[in-house]
Amino acid sequence: MAAVDGERFDERMAELDRAVSELIADAEAGSARWARSRRGKWAAGQHAAHVAISLADTADAFEERLPRVLDGTIAAVPRRGPLQWLWVSLLVGRGVMPRGGRTPRRFEPAADPGLAETVDRLRREVERHRAVGHLLTAAQRDRLWIPNPFVKRWHYTLVELVRAHAVHVRHHLALIREIS
Repeated sequence: MAAVDGERFDERMAELDRAVSELIADAEAGSARWARSRRGKWAAGQHAAHVAISLADTADAFEERLPRVLDGTIAAVPRRGPLQWLWVSLLVGRGVMPRGGRTPRRFEPAADPGLAETVDRLRREVERHRAVGHLLTAAQRDRLWIPNPFVKRWHYTLVELVRAHAVHVRHHLALIREIS
C-alpha cells in the first residue's frame, strides 16, 4: 500500500512523473497507433487526451482551493463512509482501477487530439499539481481537499489524488497497449 500523506508528496509526484513519462514515451514511439482504436473504443490518442483533461480538472480545483488552505479557512477534510473508504483503499492504497466505468461527458476527449498538443498538456498539468504541492507544508497538503471529480459527495486530498492520477495513467496506458 502506498503512503499518501503530505510528507510523501514528492514520492507520489515522482510516481506520477514516471507514469506520465511512460505514457508519453509510448505515444511518441508508437505515433502510428495514435489514431488507432478497437471497434467502438477510444483511440490511443483519446486515452492520453482523457488523462490530460482529468489532470487539468483537478489542477483547476486545487488551485481554486489553495488560498483557503494558505489562509486557514478551508473546511476540515470530510469523513468517509464505508463505500468511499473501500474505493480509496483500492484505488489510492492498492493502486487498482477497475475497468468498465463510464466517463462523464466533460472528461471525454476530442475525436482526433493532436499528439504534440496532448503531450504538452500532459506535462503542463502534472506541473500544476507539483506547483500547488510545493507551495504548502506537509500539514497543509493533508488539509487541501477537493470533491471527487466523478462522485461529488466523495473527496480526495492533494496527495491522494496525485496517487490516483498515477494509477489512472497506468490504467489508460494498459488500455493503449492493448490496441496494438
